[in-house]
Amino acid sequence: MEIRLLTPDDAAAFHALRLQGLAEAPEAFAASLEEEQELAPEAVAQRLAPSADKAMFGAFEAGPDGIALAGMVGVMREPRRKHWHKASIFAMYVAPAWRARKLGRALMLRALQQAAAMPGVRQVTLCVNAGSAGAVRLYESLGFERFGLEPDALYVAPHFHDKLDMVLRLPEAPAQPDR
Repeated sequence: MEIRLLTPDDAAAFHALRLQGLAEAPEAFAASLEEEQELAPEAVAQRLAPSADKAMFGAFEAGPDGIALAGMVGVMREPRRKHWHKASIFAMYVAPAWRARKLGRALMLRALQQAAAMPGVRQVTLCVNAGSAGAVRLYESLGFERFGLEPDALYVAPHFHDKLDMVLRLPEAPAQPDR
């Protein structure tokens, strides 16, 4: 397994995996398959342009057809100054064929490492479908705590789904000695 930063050059593989995730688990994402299918390739590539405040990571695995993008996760610092101490996890997905191989954990650990490297970030938040027991267990095993539940937050016909809000407080960076 290789986990690395995705770049605009990975746009086609990223978009294919994103569409697969939206089709397979529409209740796990705020975006819809229809919305994402309409995106121009340039817009998808622009999403993958890393910055100091945003990164998307991919997990690559060897498969029968060569190396494949098997999972992904994004991390982004909140853009508003009063929220600058927070980063959020988004677009977490591991394709079904690659589950039970600890890819989700490895992706999350890499995203958390990136968040901790962002100066001033003290906590990481995420939202998860409250009915996604496996995902909730993963996040709790990494130290995330539940802090809110929004009933009927997402509608995927014909059902409503509750959203669970979770937070992980990062250890404070040690004080720098005076020089």
